[in-house]
Parts: sequence; C-alpha cells; structure tokens
Amino acid sequence: MSSSSSAVAEVIALREAIEQRFPNAKPLVFRTAGAVPTGLAALDALLPGGGLPRGRLTLWQPGGGATAVLRAAALSVVETTERSAWIDAQHQVTADGWVPGPMLLRPGSEVNALSCAEELLASGGFTLVVLTGVTRALEREAVRLSRAAKNGGAALVALAPASPVAHLRLTSQIRPDSYHWKLNPFGEPTHAESVRVHIEASAMGWNGRTDLILPINSHVQRAAVDPLLRDRRGAKVRWVKKRGARSDEL
Repeated sequence: MSSSSSAVAEVIALREAIEQRFPNAKPLVFRTAGAVPTGLAALDALLPGGGLPRGRLTLWQPGGGATAVLRAAALSVVETTERSAWIDAQHQVTADGWVPGPMLLRPGSEVNALSCAEELLASGGFTLVVLTGVTRALEREAVRLSRAAKNGGAALVALAPASPVAHLRLTSQIRPDSYHWKLNPFGEPTHAESVRVHIEASAMGWNGRTDLILPINSHVQRAAVDPLLRDRRGAKVRWVKKRGARSDEL
C-alpha cells in the first residue's frame, strides 16, 4: 500500500472513531471549515467570513451587551449540533440561570481557567470556546492560547480588557436611549422589552460597525445564594472551615 493510501485509510479510521465517540456532533473540518456563525444576522454580516474566525483568538472588550451576544453565539453553535464551552473565571454565571446546551465551567482561579481553555482548544472537539473573567493572566498566556486554538481549529473569544495578540477585536456599547419599553394603559413605561447594542469590530486593515436588537428576558429571583457566585459589590469570596464543612465568608 502506498503512503498516500495509508494516510487516507488513517483519516477514515479517525473519522469513524470520532463519529462513534460523539454520535450527536458534527466532526470539525480542520483548516477547511468556514467561520463560526453567531446566529445573529447583523453581526455575521459584519464579520469577515460571516462569523467568528476558527483557529484564532478574538478579543471582545467588556461592555454593554457583550455577554448576551456571546451567550447567544454559544447556544447557536450547539443548535447546529456542534460543541461550545463557556469558561467563567470570576464565577459571575449561576448554574440555575444557565441555558442548557453549551458547557459551563467555573474554575477556581484565572490560572486554572486558562489551563482549562487550553485543554479544550487542544482537544479539537469544540467549535467555540468563550473565556471570561481573565485580565493580566490572559496577557501573559495569549500567545499560548492562540497556538492551542490554531492547532485545535476552534474559535476562541476572550472577554477581557486587553491582549497582546488578537486576530479580531470587538467592542460593544448600550446607550441610554437604546432601550425599548413596554407601556401600560396610561402610557408609562413598565419594563424594557428590547435593547439596541452598538458593536464595532476591527482587524488588520479593516474595521466596521453594526447595531443589534436583543430581547430582554425577565427572570425569577433565586431563593438561595450560590456559594460560588461572585459578590457584585466587589467583595471577594473566602473559604473558611466551620464545623468541618466548607462555607463562604464575605
């Protein structure tokens, strides 16, 4: 058997193994698949290639609407029978408020979050990996993560203030007049129904902007406190021993 025939046989065997291990997911087509669509038509029309670039690091600076847009993108990937993961380094997402589909991971520190992201990217089994809650640690490891994304063929989006390397950079903003309100019979606003998010994107030699209209959903408040949820007042979570059990002290 020639070397080319042997290589083809190995590829076919690998493809069969992947299909048996993950029967409900489409295998990634390394270096030949197009960009990862976000499921938001206006944003996909703006981005080069029609979505988030595979095998590249995209930096999305924290701002109004960024989390909502990325969560919609992660869910859209799963709805196309591929896999996406959300890595929450600061524990700002609660499990009971998470929409089933994308994998939610909440490592104990920024360093662990970066290691987790590298493992998922290098596995080649994920189409989209979103990394949130990282700051200076990302600046030190951005090149390493970019290499893992390139090797695994996944789109990596870091929701962070800065990165020394990024193929694509995005910012988002919600202006005060961007909300659409539901009015009561007296013409008074009762609650916001939707919001307009302004997005600007840039890459080497290119830039563009667009507006997205996102619905606003109301959620029932939780009766219990998630011990891993970061305090919005800025207090850090500290673990202390009480009668042999672990609890948090703010």
